Amino acid sequence: MITENSNSLVSIGDTSLSVLEYRGRRVITFSMVDQVHQRPEGTARKRFNDNKERFVAGEDYFHLSFHEVASLSEFRTAGLQPNSQGLVILSQSGYLMLVKSFTDDLAWRVQRELVNRYFQTVPTSTAHQLFLMAKAVWEQEERVRQLEQTSTDQQRQIDAIAQRQANMDGDTGYMTALAFCRREKIPAPLTLARRLGVMATDLCRDLGIRTGQVPDERWGTVNSYPVEVLQDCLATMNEQAA
Repeated sequence: MITENSNSLVSIGDTSLSVLEYRGRRVITFSMVDQVHQRPEGTARKRFNDNKERFVAGEDYFHLSFHEVASLSEFRTAGLQPNSQGLVILSQSGYLMLVKSFTDDLAWRVQRELVNRYFQTVPTSTAHQLFLMAKAVWEQEERVRQLEQTSTDQQRQIDAIAQRQANMDGDTGYMTALAFCRREKIPAPLTLARRLGVMATDLCRDLGIRTGQVPDERWGTVNSYPVEVLQDCLATMNEQAA
């Protein structure tokens, strides 16, 4: 639900803005952007429409239907009039993306004031404070979970490669990308070997796997990689090409 407190006004430059909130987040309309930035009416909307594919619905902006807007008395208090297509409102991230190209002195000042004084909500009740605290805890737990998952996936990949290397009795387990491509009878091996070598180098660096070096008449030395790394990289390249 979107709410507007008629007693809650924030002064930005020479303009007083009514505070609008939607789903617990402060939002702003195109008209409000034009007003505080002293731009001709319609400037913000045009910038948005010209770059709409870069904005994420539900995160950077929300598109409210005409009936949804019409059912909210708070909009009438704020003097907002939706058209038949409804109303688009911007979150803080959407606003900052929209005004990236506004670089005049006023724009810099307005952006700072909007971020520091408008979008940064001040808890208005104990329930609101508890909500913000719970939200912060959940976001931190989600970041930790993602880091743990990434670490687990990397360790699983390292263990699998190490195990396959251990099973290669009597083989060093290292090959150059070109030698690997030739062994696999890949057409145009030199072209693919270059891409494969770059990907294998990145993977070895990310996972902390040692790479070797082999003398080469043309280049002096070339890198060699665990065969398992080359196999994994080739599989990834085939999946991307599919």
